[in-house]
Amino acid sequence: MCFCEQTPSSHKRDGGEHTESPYMQLLKSTRGLVHYFVMAIALIPLAGCGGGGGGESSNSDPSGNATSSSDQNNSGGTGSGQQSNGNSVTQGNSVNAVDPNRKETKWIGTVPYDVFYDRPWEIASDSTVLPGTTPTSLTNNNASPGTQLNQGTMPTPAGGDPKPEAGGGDKVEWDKLITAEILNTEVKVVRTRLTTKLQSLSTYNQDTKAISNDGAYLAGLAAVAERHAGDISWKENAKFVRDLAYQIYSNADGTGRTAFTATQLPFEQLCTVLDGGPPPDDLEAEANAAFGDVAYLDELMKWIEPNFTAIKANVNTESRMKEDPETLERQLRALLVVGRMMGDSSYANAEEAKYQGFVNDFVGGIDESIQAAKSGSFDSFQAGLNKVQNSCAECHPPYRGGDAGF
Repeated sequence: MCFCEQTPSSHKRDGGEHTESPYMQLLKSTRGLVHYFVMAIALIPLAGCGGGGGGESSNSDPSGNATSSSDQNNSGGTGSGQQSNGNSVTQGNSVNAVDPNRKETKWIGTVPYDVFYDRPWEIASDSTVLPGTTPTSLTNNNASPGTQLNQGTMPTPAGGDPKPEAGGGDKVEWDKLITAEILNTEVKVVRTRLTTKLQSLSTYNQDTKAISNDGAYLAGLAAVAERHAGDISWKENAKFVRDLAYQIYSNADGTGRTAFTATQLPFEQLCTVLDGGPPPDDLEAEANAAFGDVAYLDELMKWIEPNFTAIKANVNTESRMKEDPETLERQLRALLVVGRMMGDSSYANAEEAKYQGFVNDFVGGIDESIQAAKSGSFDSFQAGLNKVQNSCAECHPPYRGGDAGF
């Protein structure tokens, strides 16, 4: 007797052949779908195992080797990535042991932190001259083409270096304070500076106040040249140079094309006269005009401030004092001339003994520094400058409004 498994889904037909019922067919179909669904879920974790691990994309280089993106980022670096047998193998950066006696390097982006000075202002202000180096000269290096500054030895004024005369500028023998050669050189320095600043509207607009101040200073120097006993080639026309310089001072009033043109024209005419040419036909100039009419006191004080400060800041060691004695003497004598000029009776307050006392202290301090520089005494040189600084600090509140910068 044969026992056959009977299910609700099967039955015998003629010829021993059996067929599945629709119910059985539906059941098997559902099993198949479930089977495929389970297999699909089981294969999901294997999808990322193709060798590109770590989420890094692989690129092919021209040689056919796969190169990981981390290797490409380190190309030319410290060798943090390596290639082997055509497969990408990324190795971590090796870390050296930290020396306990050495600070680790800090970084600002890709720049090592130690490239910056801890105290930059202290480093920048250190004026020590290193062996084998050439210190920066105080000489103006912006000379325009064709303007040759005489850097030879400056002769001492005639009769030695007498003590500056007390009293107003009217009694001054200018050739005893500054030689014709030094005066000529100083005029050339100012001319060179103005040539640079008046090259174009752009250069003019950058510093109109300095241009105006140089005009006032140059007018004062020309007024000194008129009264100077030395041999000055343009002395006969110094009054025209003086008035053209005054026009530079007064016309450099603000920026713009109009002011630039009005300033540039008298400067070009001034250069013509200095070079031996004739003055403008329409210019009439009074001989020996008063200092107070051509170089105003506040402009002279404005000129003194940066020039004196530059000397005090730059000539701050004995070696700096001795490195360029001719230029230093020229700069000091320029201050000496301006200081004595301010004592002229044409200036307001010139009759006051207190004002004249400040002028004499200023001139006396500059003269002391000149003599100290010649003798090589740096302490005396500094003492003279300190005397000047004190006279300015005491003079400015009552006579300049207290806006002293030193």
